Amino acid sequence: MSENDTILSAQSRIEWALLLLRLGVFIVMFAWTLDKFLAPEHAVKVFEHFYFLKGMDGMVMMVIGAIEMIIILAFLAGIWKRYTYGFVMIIHGISTFSSWQKYTVDISLLFFAAWPMLAACIALYLLRDMDVKYTLIKSLGAKS
Repeated sequence: MSENDTILSAQSRIEWALLLLRLGVFIVMFAWTLDKFLAPEHAVKVFEHFYFLKGMDGMVMMVIGAIEMIIILAFLAGIWKRYTYGFVMIIHGISTFSSWQKYTVDISLLFFAAWPMLAACIALYLLRDMDVKYTLIKSLGAKS
């Protein structure tokens, strides 16, 4: 195997790994977004408890859900990477850090799954230009 073949093989493996990370992160974000449509009252309680945003109603949650759905579908498609990958990373980061009591006081092991997902979001953002497998816009070698 030549050095060029080795580099191409490594690049292919990286592209597949990034695709799998993007799909995994999307699945979680999609579930959270669907919650805003299917159980807006639950989403209102989450916003009140974790983000201290009170006074929102189901309609506001659905509007937030609609905007979020557009962004995460663009994330899944691999377009506008700087913005969509950045949005996913920031939103998940806020969610992870706002749940600090679940890691310290009212410990819930399920919440610890947020940390490896945050690492995946950060990795995707940092490597977004290499994430070209099954994207609508190829950006290998271009800045996004």
